[in-house]
Amino acid sequence: MLPQTYVVLDVETTGLDPARDRIIEIAAVRLEGGNITRQFQTLVNPGRPIPPAIERLTGISDAMVREAPPLPEVLPGLLDLFRDAIPVGHNGTFDLAFLNQALGHGWHSPLLDTLALSRILFPCLASHRLDYMSKYLTLEATGHHRALDDVLTTARLLENLWQATLELDKNLLTKLLNLAPVGLQSWFRAALVQGTPASHFEVAATGLFAPTRVPSPQSGTLPAFNVDDLVAMLDHRGLLAEQIPGYEYRPQQVDMLRAVASALAGNYYLTVEAGTGTGKSLAYLLPAIYWACSQRKRVAIATHTISLQEQLWQKDLPQLRELLPFSFKAALVKGRSNYICRRKLRDYLANPSAGEAERLFAMRVLCWLEVTTSGDWSEMKLTPEEEGFKFALAADTETCTGNACPFNDECFVNAARREAEAANILILNHSLLLSDIRLNNQVLPDYPYLIIDEAHHLEEAATEHLGSSVSQASCELFFRRLGRSEQAYSFLGRVRNLARRLPPEGNLELADFLEDMELTVTATLAGWQEFWESLGRLSDAARWEEAGYTLRFTSRLKETPAWDNLLSVFGSLEENLSGLASRLERLSELLSAAGAGEFAADAGNFAAVVAQYSYDLGQILDADPATSVSWLEKNNHGQYILRSAPLDIGPLLAELLFSRKQAVILTSATLTVNNSFDYYHQQTGLQELPADRVVSCQVSSPFDYRSQALVCSIRGLPNPGQLKDADYARAITPVLTAICPAVGGRSLVLCTSHRFLREVYELLSADLNGSGYRVLAQGIDGSRSRLLEEFIQTPRAVLLGANSYWEGIDLPGDLLRCVIIPRLPFPSPGIPTLAARMEHLAARGQNAFATLSLPQAIIRFRQGFGRLIRRASDRGVLVILDQRLLSQRYGRLFIQSLPPVTLEEVDPAGAPSRIKTWFQG
Repeated sequence: MLPQTYVVLDVETTGLDPARDRIIEIAAVRLEGGNITRQFQTLVNPGRPIPPAIERLTGISDAMVREAPPLPEVLPGLLDLFRDAIPVGHNGTFDLAFLNQALGHGWHSPLLDTLALSRILFPCLASHRLDYMSKYLTLEATGHHRALDDVLTTARLLENLWQATLELDKNLLTKLLNLAPVGLQSWFRAALVQGTPASHFEVAATGLFAPTRVPSPQSGTLPAFNVDDLVAMLDHRGLLAEQIPGYEYRPQQVDMLRAVASALAGNYYLTVEAGTGTGKSLAYLLPAIYWACSQRKRVAIATHTISLQEQLWQKDLPQLRELLPFSFKAALVKGRSNYICRRKLRDYLANPSAGEAERLFAMRVLCWLEVTTSGDWSEMKLTPEEEGFKFALAADTETCTGNACPFNDECFVNAARREAEAANILILNHSLLLSDIRLNNQVLPDYPYLIIDEAHHLEEAATEHLGSSVSQASCELFFRRLGRSEQAYSFLGRVRNLARRLPPEGNLELADFLEDMELTVTATLAGWQEFWESLGRLSDAARWEEAGYTLRFTSRLKETPAWDNLLSVFGSLEENLSGLASRLERLSELLSAAGAGEFAADAGNFAAVVAQYSYDLGQILDADPATSVSWLEKNNHGQYILRSAPLDIGPLLAELLFSRKQAVILTSATLTVNNSFDYYHQQTGLQELPADRVVSCQVSSPFDYRSQALVCSIRGLPNPGQLKDADYARAITPVLTAICPAVGGRSLVLCTSHRFLREVYELLSADLNGSGYRVLAQGIDGSRSRLLEEFIQTPRAVLLGANSYWEGIDLPGDLLRCVIIPRLPFPSPGIPTLAARMEHLAARGQNAFATLSLPQAIIRFRQGFGRLIRRASDRGVLVILDQRLLSQRYGRLFIQSLPPVTLEEVDPAGAPSRIKTWFQG
């Protein structure tokens, strides 16, 4: 029985803005003792047309509300329902915002939000939307996006949430009550009175996430490594065909497996380009597992994207674990920040934030800790705001106190490390792979063999991780953590409190030293402030690149007075940083002598961070232009980030990575340019290795591209390189408008910049308005996952994407029928690393465009094409609007890098009919 009287409310509206939009339907039910005692429902005349998108969503039309009462007539009957009751809603702040706008004042009592409660009690669900929760809890739901249906579903959800709350341990309930905002306090207080102690968090734990660890240890009998036996497993009548429903034999997969197995056994380096549909993950997993177990040596597998990592971990490895005749152990290895730090959580709970959103997040974390065995943040579905809160509780090197930590034995990072050390196969990402290299292999256990999937990203990832960076945001966070003595939550504040508790003989020197520390911290803070201000003056004196808000530290810039001023300010800051690091080291010694090991370790960590800041700033500002590039970035919040990167990554990869492994396999669907590996080998340093130890092979796709893919070049359009974004968008939008009906929507437009995407979005949306087609755009209509979900569910949709949409999207069959490329994807010349490398090549007499920019564009172009045909039964069209494909000599290189397809040139007027004919067969 629910503990109090509630009124569950829901409204449907013409939009999302209470100031501009209006209510079109209201429903509410009054719950007393858990039973519905009164019910209210009415349509409302909004006094304006209902937008088509809202009509599609709710089914409420203008005709339905034409005779409905206006809102002022409805409100008295609704408000009477709420007498002496607590308002309830799923994301109820939205509903109350519309009522408050109509009433002209705030609501009379705190809202109980079932969305917030669902997120707290079920922290690991993929979604907490009402429709998802009703399916997960098998609630009786008659429909969604009609007010009364949603109210009744929410009422049933409220009952389930109450039962889930009563299952919580009373210690946990007490902690939740201490953190709860006003709207949730009576709920948890009532649960404390009525609830009974539970041994664990049963209700919220059931089926929420897959186990993170592979449970079975390796068996005592080692498998033999025989390539022919592995090949036989892939045969028409092999093990996989016997055990996997719908298994398809692919000779290309066999070819790749043989190549990978030979590289592992022969101790050499292999680059293998495997076309879409090859089944490359299975082609390297099988030999990797057999080799690792037979040799008792680890094989690491590194991916670039989370989606591929999840495929390996959640699908491929579990499947092989069921099929193979022996057991093996795999570990998913992540960086420290992917795990929660129990010590940080303890410190937060001692001084919780006053912010409601942050306290709700902490409540979710407490419930999650009752069920997690890994402490891996990925188990929780975090909002963008929560991603920011997460870092305050995430493990990191800067705050780790090692053996001095009271939670050392329960540390999730240590547990993950033990899992990795016991594993045959390590699954990790490029970022962790390269971070481990930079830290002299102190992060990962030894692995003599390495497979790098999505290897076309390796050079880009290495550029990012083998350089240096210092951000204004990280500096501010550091000084907030360090703090001052009068701030009880800060490190120095906690040391001050500790000093007061020590006996006088141990307290005197520490207290005096803290006074001196205050002066040093104050001076260093002032130095930091002046340093960032000097960077601001430097950027004012130069020109920011429009792409990405970057400012490269060129030789010309370093001759300006603003640069001289920056170096002078840095000189003073460097002295302050050195003094602060020395005092923190001394503080660590004093704390250690006082028997405060945890505090001593913290002080030592703070000292190391300060020293690292000083070193990194020196590396960035003193970067040798002959070997490095350094630059300044400004993020969306107006904060600065300083970065530097090596000009030539190849030799570093050869020395720090490849030469230290017995065998390395690098694979991707896009490694070659014009069927040659030369560009890739040069960029990644493979040409630095002995030629007899580097082998390459291309494995073609099993798809029949000539019958499955039409590549249609549109002639007669202007050259995009000669027009501004707005002008080019106006020139091509009529073509896009004509093509969309020819393919029935189901189109992906791949843009090369967000600015150009927004221009196309505005024009195309206007042209298609009222036609029944929906335009969706990255960065405008929602997150990537939500956008793809909506695209799948909307039959007549056109999706505009940039950057990440060129790869990693799998929309088979009729989900995607057409890919449109308005501009060839040449990298922006404003990217600091690209600009510096092109200047470097030009200085050596090389053609920088042909050597660097063109190959990158071709590989990106091939990735975009790869979105089109995902299965053997797919059929689609690639439309290219860029005239340079036809007018420039290099245009043929783009086409030659594609598999054999059907090629045609058509004018804009003839494109729709030709595309229709193609789909008609």
